[in-house]
Amino acid sequence: AYVRTAIASARKHFKGNADELKLFINDYNLESDWDNNGKVKSLVKWIERWESDGVTKIDGIGTQMHISCFENASIQKNIENHIVEMFKIMAASGKLCRISELDMGFVRGSNRWGDKLKTSDLTAEEHQKMADFYQFIIEKYFEIIPVEQQYGICQWCLTDAASGSGWRAGEPVGIWTSKFKERKAAYGGFVKGLQNAAK
Repeated sequence: AYVRTAIASARKHFKGNADELKLFINDYNLESDWDNNGKVKSLVKWIERWESDGVTKIDGIGTQMHISCFENASIQKNIENHIVEMFKIMAASGKLCRISELDMGFVRGSNRWGDKLKTSDLTAEEHQKMADFYQFIIEKYFEIIPVEQQYGICQWCLTDAASGSGWRAGEPVGIWTSKFKERKAAYGGFVKGLQNAAK
């Protein structure tokens, strides 16, 4: 399998202390609700299969959480439930667990696949919903993932995306406004999540 070849090559050519090298499988949609977390379940099974040769070792799982917050309470609750389940599955794998690419848009209305709002369209209340969701995610990460498996959280977009951006153009994906002018409500939610986890 290609994964085994890539892992073997990375370990062979690593120039530092081999015990310090940590290799992750990093993938997206692991929190997916439409397939009942099918992708993360499959990934864990594949890791077991790749490691069954007794040689290949994969140290961790990274989850690329390019997600959205939803105005619709039912949809939002379902999303949150599947994030919790993802963390439980990751924790049960025994691997290091990292949120590798966290950012967030916002969908208004009851269409699960509706258009994501542009930053200029969001209300103060919607910004706060996003902040609360950031807080939820971070708190659940530290609550569910055992300390010895925690490998960090990476906020993918520090600032909101410009209208001409190649990534989620014009969306409120950052925890700062454009050009770092202001800290957003999302920044506060992120910080509260970290603070509560530290208690």
